[in-house]
Parts: sequence; structure tokens; C-alpha cells
Amino acid sequence: MRPAVQSRGGAMQMKPDLVYSVLCDDVRQEVNGKFIFIGVFQNIWVQGLPAVHHRLCIANSWYNGNGEFQARSTIVAPDRKSRIIESVPVKIVLTDANRGSIVVNFFQNVRFGEEGLYWVEVGLDDALVARYPFRVGVPPQKKSP
Repeated sequence: MRPAVQSRGGAMQMKPDLVYSVLCDDVRQEVNGKFIFIGVFQNIWVQGLPAVHHRLCIANSWYNGNGEFQARSTIVAPDRKSRIIESVPVKIVLTDANRGSIVVNFFQNVRFGEEGLYWVEVGLDDALVARYPFRVGVPPQKKSP
């Protein structure tokens, strides 16, 4: 078990775990609360560059925490420094370690200027929690038989 951390207000907090992060085209929520991830991907194939991806979603599931936190998702360019797009901070309030929070960030008209390996970065408060890659480029040519 992770140690509790005292917040500025004196209350005890425990940072949550990132259970999963999904990069996809769209996210829907059913009446019963279940999430549907549409078009999960690890590559964006385009006809040419620069290119615009019209809708991109990052869904992050946080569990096993207690307290108030700020979550953020960022897409970073292949140089690993330039931020292509970043979500606004989303407040997460967890009052029971056995309950969680799913944060979905929707991005519109994301512009990719070059081919290469881009990175999704998931942050909590001021700490980087996870980083994973996805490729943007022209699809590889199929070999003729």
C-alpha cells in the first residue's frame, strides 16, 4: 500500500493509480454507465503531411486514491519537447479508494506537422504518470505478389 500524503489543508490524501489510458477516435457512455471506445489506435495513417485528425480522445481511468487532484493529458511531438495539444486540468475528487474516476479528453482538429512517433503524456498534479507512443505517417506500401 502506498503511503498517504498530507495535503495543504491538512487532510490525508493518497494519489490514485492510473489503471488504463486509451487513445481512440471517440468515446460514448451508455445509459448504464459503461464506456464504449470507438476506433482505438496506435497509428494514424495519412495521405500526406501536414495532416489534421478531426477528433481524438484520450480516456484515463483513475482508481485507488483519496483526495482532490488535477489530471491532464498532452500530445507531444516526435522531438519529445513540443506540445501539440494539451487538455485543461480536470479536477478529480476521490472519496473512497474502492471507487474511481474516468476522465475523457476530447480534442478537435489536431494538426500533425511531420511524420514520426508522437507521445501521449498523462499527468496528475505536477507529475508525469504515464507516457506512450503512437505513430503518424504515410502507410507503408504493400508489396506486390
